[in-house]
Amino acid sequence: MKIDVISDIHLDFYARFNRVKTEAFVEKLIKSKKDKIFEVLVIAGDIGHYNEDNLYLIELLSKHYEKIFITWGNHDLYLLSSQYTEKYNYNSFNRLNEFKDMLKSIENVTFLDGQKVEYKGKIFWGSGLWYNVTSIEHWSNYMNDSKYIYDRKDGYKIVLPYDFFPIEYRFNTAKLYETEYEKIKNLDYADVIITHIPPVKIFDNFERGDDYFYVDYGEEIIEKIKPKIWIFGHIHAKTYKSFKGCKLVANPLGYPEENDKFILESLEI
Repeated sequence: MKIDVISDIHLDFYARFNRVKTEAFVEKLIKSKKDKIFEVLVIAGDIGHYNEDNLYLIELLSKHYEKIFITWGNHDLYLLSSQYTEKYNYNSFNRLNEFKDMLKSIENVTFLDGQKVEYKGKIFWGSGLWYNVTSIEHWSNYMNDSKYIYDRKDGYKIVLPYDFFPIEYRFNTAKLYETEYEKIKNLDYADVIITHIPPVKIFDNFERGDDYFYVDYGEEIIEKIKPKIWIFGHIHAKTYKSFKGCKLVANPLGYPEENDKFILESLEI
């Protein structure tokens, strides 16, 4: 089986609310492939900020591929304006659920959010996953996730010792971490795991912000179920490496200035 891989598309940076530009964008992606085998496409999250744009992109790609597997990323939860916070009742997960429902109209597309799917004898599992936040103060200043992801209108406020002003954040990141961990911790087997957040630290530098770019239990999962391939995104850096017998793969498009030489990379399984 041949699997093409992409993540971190961020469509609205290339073709926001413009179908002609989206069509040209897809044509460029397809032409970037070195071969003409269009069997399986995996999209490992961060498609874009607007469901209608994202749906049209997937509709176009689905005409080329036999099968598409998708999971969500942090940007697929963003509500960037009052228009969208009101539309989705200050809940990013309403937006995510809307997108899942939209995709049901495309027969050869499967949205993975914690379930196993068998395709041509291979088991695929996927979900977005989430990172562990140990300091709300640091996270609120460091990550846009704290500003543009919502799970209620009023948000959350905490007051740290000796701090006059409360820290404000818009959704319960700890709850999402636990929810995503519950989805994967009982997984017994998969040939291919698809997540947005990487399973291990890819870059070994020592900034505190690194904690937001991998999950802290990925090694445990790899040792337990021994997947052949783990496809991810989020870090905006092309990655091909072996880790404890598992191929770790990321092929992000990223923002326009990041990957001028992007091509749709293929894997064999």
